[in-house]
Amino acid sequence: MKDSLRNISFNKFKTNPTSYLAVGIMCGLFLLLVMVLAFIDPAILIIAVPLLALPFIFASHVACYYLQVNQQISLTAYARYFMGFFHSQFRGSFRGLISLLKSLGFYIAAVFVAGFIFFLIFKAQYGQTFVESLNTLFFQYTSNAEFTYEELVALLEANDNMLLTFIVYISAVAIPLSMLAFIYYISFSSLSIYYRANVAFGAAAVLKMSVGNTYARHRSEMRKDWFSLNWPMLVLSFTGMIGFAILDLLIFKRIDLLPTFVIVGGVALLMFYLPFYFANMETIYKKYEMNFKEGNQEAIETILRRIQSSIDLSEEEKKNLEASLRGQDKEDEDK
Repeated sequence: MKDSLRNISFNKFKTNPTSYLAVGIMCGLFLLLVMVLAFIDPAILIIAVPLLALPFIFASHVACYYLQVNQQISLTAYARYFMGFFHSQFRGSFRGLISLLKSLGFYIAAVFVAGFIFFLIFKAQYGQTFVESLNTLFFQYTSNAEFTYEELVALLEANDNMLLTFIVYISAVAIPLSMLAFIYYISFSSLSIYYRANVAFGAAAVLKMSVGNTYARHRSEMRKDWFSLNWPMLVLSFTGMIGFAILDLLIFKRIDLLPTFVIVGGVALLMFYLPFYFANMETIYKKYEMNFKEGNQEAIETILRRIQSSIDLSEEEKKNLEASLRGQDKEDEDK
């Protein structure tokens, strides 16, 4: 009987558990450190995630991949992998911007749903006082009336932080769905890292089209494999969000920081699963490795047809162009 993906992945992990644990825990701690920056200002994450978090996750993927060939992982190598994230060959590995926009869609939808629910709850608790305060907050600026910062703070803090609590609760409830979506989207897209690392440097258009061809044809099955192996990561992330929210409400009692606690909690427990996660991703890629290679060949043929239709190429010119698109050097051709 053929081994399941989970068995294959666990056997891969067992070949070098110490290194997988070291890389996974280090990656988890680094992500937690990046998220903690949100306590200074949540806006920092807009810069910190793409410039620090994603490159470090990328470096962890590459480091674990090289464990298969018994290559020693050093801080120098890790730094090299980190910088490799910005190489053109790996551009779009996480589809960061698209993943963010999709996640924002979930956030906006969740805000509307949570806003409606909390509106009914707060209206029942505070009555007309809440409705009038909310109307003042929403329409004060549109009336072009002066509304100072002090007046805004006083309005938010009136009636035992009524409006502040209302706004914070909506944001805190909307974050988990959008954050889980973001984790899934960047993780699913990261499967292409292994393909990109296995091909000689070639045209960015070929890489992008190759990855797109593979995902288009096998997305449904790949998605099932991803969830079958990595669902514990989403559970841990959600559990961390709930746990940190409770921690804030019961111990720190900083209602204004509740959304930040939720964000930090979303990555706080991931270090306990990341060692297995990286082995899982390698296993999934191996299953579809030939499909990625087929997607690469299809992309090259598509580009060649487009060029051939606009430019009359000789056979020799066509071969040279194909070799250039493949990015193959003489050593690769001899293999």
